[in-house]
Amino acid sequence: MISRFRRFKNDLRTGWAQVRQGTAKAADQSLEEMELLRLKFQLYKVEDQIKEHLRAAGERAFQLIERKGSGVLEDKEIQDLFAKVDQLKQEEARIRFEMDQIKERG
Repeated sequence: MISRFRRFKNDLRTGWAQVRQGTAKAADQSLEEMELLRLKFQLYKVEDQIKEHLRAAGERAFQLIERKGSGVLEDKEIQDLFAKVDQLKQEEARIRFEMDQIKERG
């Protein structure tokens, strides 16, 4: 009788330990998913900014071509826009790297 009680008690402890472990694992996974979503939204924001800057550079280039006919690459505003695009692409690469790191851990 006592051995059955001990076995039951032991099984109960083991079961509760597994439940706690499963709960902790589920919480970790949900935190990883939340972090991935946050990074994904940041990535969308950066991609939109890149598109916006490229569109602005294209419009400026078109205006310069209509007025002068050349000198597009020497324009300071276009150079600034492309510098911002390069900076945003580096940010995009950093975000993608962070996302890959999180996916590898999970």
